[in-house]
Amino acid sequence: MEELRAHVRKYGPVMQRYYVQYLSGFDAVVLNELVQNLSVCPEDESIIMSSFVNTMTSLSVKQVEDGEVFDFRGMRLDWFRLQAYTSVSKASLGLADHRELGKMMNTIIFHTKMVDSLVEMLVETSDLSIFCFYSRAFEKMFQQCLELPSQSRYSIAFPLLCTHFMSCTHELCPEERHHIGDRSLSLCNMFLDEMAKQARNLITDICTEQCTLSDQLLPKHCAKTISQAVNKKSKKQTGKKGEPEREKPGVESMRKNRLVVTK
Repeated sequence: MEELRAHVRKYGPVMQRYYVQYLSGFDAVVLNELVQNLSVCPEDESIIMSSFVNTMTSLSVKQVEDGEVFDFRGMRLDWFRLQAYTSVSKASLGLADHRELGKMMNTIIFHTKMVDSLVEMLVETSDLSIFCFYSRAFEKMFQQCLELPSQSRYSIAFPLLCTHFMSCTHELCPEERHHIGDRSLSLCNMFLDEMAKQARNLITDICTEQCTLSDQLLPKHCAKTISQAVNKKSKKQTGKKGEPEREKPGVESMRKNRLVVTK
């Protein structure tokens, strides 16, 4: 999920290009047809829907390329206003009788959010702040992630998820913000400390292993190899069982079975 969010943030302009073309090239055309086919359309509703079509038709890819800041909040507010007009009991144009119009407008509103409210859409669709309330399970998952060699590379996701916790806060409950902020910070620090310890242990193991391998190449260890070679040629050892051959440096790299791995 973190990777997907990063991709959305990175390729935001690409998505804007796509949805701007979608709004102007498809949504505007379909909405215009739906409006034209309405049997009854009061003046206020007609003005609002015409403004929808005009707003979408005026969009172009060049606006994205020029770095123009889009703002469709007015359009979304007009859609709320239109729903209010068409949902009262004595409305001449009832939204309940024109379901296709409602579906189309909801789709259009989603497309506008993908252009000007991408960050809010990320929070709405991929917020992982739920882990704030299950911190015990969250910590256990982190420990399991570190223990599994195939999963440990993804452990950085846990401190990243701590940034989601602030989405739990609400402006109507400001006193919670401080507590949740402290909680997310302490968890993040704990995860980073554990990852640092794990990295330290791994580096220490690698250094120890490298020292052992380097030690095998020292001149003092070649005496036995030389003596074995001499004894093999010697007539005295004929018929007698010689010493078992000592493993030479580099044998650890030659695996007959891929499942058997060394440090």
